[in-house]
Amino acid sequence: MSKYTIRNLEETDYKLGYMDCINELTEPVNVAEKDFINRLKFLRNKQDYHSIVVVDDQSGLIVGCGTLFLEYKFIRGLVTKGHIEDVVVKEDKRGSGIGTLIINHLISIAKEKNCYKISLVCNRDNVKFYKKCGFQEKEVEMVKYT
Repeated sequence: MSKYTIRNLEETDYKLGYMDCINELTEPVNVAEKDFINRLKFLRNKQDYHSIVVVDDQSGLIVGCGTLFLEYKFIRGLVTKGHIEDVVVKEDKRGSGIGTLIINHLISIAKEKNCYKISLVCNRDNVKFYKKCGFQEKEVEMVKYT
C-alpha cells in the first residue's frame, strides 16, 4: 500500500502532475508552467489561500489536491468563514482514503484559522462522501457565469 505526504502546493508541482490532477475536476485546460508559477506566487502572498497536494511517496507524483480560502465577515462579531474548493483525487486512486485525508487536512487549517464554519459546493454524486466527513446539506448555491 502506498504512503502519502500532504503538503502545500509548490512551484515544482507543475512537473509532478498538479495540472493533470486538477484537470480531472472540470474541463481540462492547458496552463503553461510559467503561468502556473506566476499564479502560485500571487496566491502565496495571500494569507487567506491554502492550496495543498497529496503526493504518492512511491511515485513522487501528485494524486490529490484541495484548497481552503478564507472569507472575513462583518457578521457574528467579525468571524472568518472557510471555503473548500477544488478537491480532487486522481481517478485511479479514488476510494483509497485520499479524499478524506485532503478534507481533514483542510478542516484542520480552517480550525487553526478560527473559522466559525466551513462550506463547500459539490456535485450531487459527492454528497454522501462529504456527509461522511461531517458536512451537512444546507441552503442552495446560485451561480451566474460571466
